[in-house]
This record gives sequence, C-alpha cells and structure tokens, in this order.
Amino acid sequence: MTKYRSIQQLLDQVAGPLARAGVGLCEDWQTQEEAVGFASALTEGLSAYVYTYGQAAGCYGINLEFPEPDGPPLLPVPTSAEHLSLASVVQMLLEHFDVPVMALA
Repeated sequence: MTKYRSIQQLLDQVAGPLARAGVGLCEDWQTQEEAVGFASALTEGLSAYVYTYGQAAGCYGINLEFPEPDGPPLLPVPTSAEHLSLASVVQMLLEHFDVPVMALA
C-alpha cells in the first residue's frame, strides 16, 4: 500500500489503537495514495475516511459516517471538516470510533 507521507504519518499514529478497538482499513481506499478509510468491524455503518487532496500542505480533510439510528433521527452533527491538523484528525478518529486513550502521567 503506497500512501503519501502525510497519510502514512496518520496511519503510524492511529493504526494500532484503532486495530485494538476493532477498526480496520477499508479496501475501497487501498489504491488511493492521498486518502485512507477506516471501518468498524463491530458496528456496521461506522466508518471514516481521511484525505489530503485539495488541502493545504500539512492539512487533512475528514468525513465521518454513522450507522442509521433506530427510532427518530438524531440532531444534525457535522460529518466532515477540512484544513485540519494531524493532531485534530487523530483526536477525531479516536473519538469517532470510541477508542479509549491512556492519559499521560
């Protein structure tokens, strides 16, 4: 899998924690050098993809996807953002997939 350096930096930071939480890489994004997709194996419809195309150097865009709710629709929440730092994208991914983060002592 060949990825741009910025996408590889993201993968280096989140691949381990996401994998331990049952989140894997989406095959649909394997050939995209400027993007990567993630999907939960535990919750159908819970996924995200991150991209660098159309972004300033060092910035990322993200799209978050949620499962369809049972019952009434949820209040609208932002599902995409652009021009984000690596730290922001890492935090958003970990929160989106409900990955516990160990606090530094």
